[in-house]
Amino acid sequence: MATIFDTTTSMAIVPVAREGFWETGSVTRSLNCTYLRPAPEGTELLIECEIVHLGKRMGLAKGVMRRKHDGSLCYTCEHQKAVADFKPKYNL
Repeated sequence: MATIFDTTTSMAIVPVAREGFWETGSVTRSLNCTYLRPAPEGTELLIECEIVHLGKRMGLAKGVMRRKHDGSLCYTCEHQKAVADFKPKYNL
């Protein structure tokens, strides 16, 4: 679940990224997952991700996974992100 949430909440940032704002990618600061009920193998799940806040350097996203057939909440996450500035600050 953590890998799925890490990927999907990170992808939710992509549509709002622009030049000078979250364009260089990001790294996970923390990823807290809560397992509420099992989803047995073969269960279809719906994943919803929301950007709660994106600042200049830090961001917060949340995600939920529900069973498709009855909407029961199975898993939640809170994902803190940080901008990964890959541009070198110094010329060596």
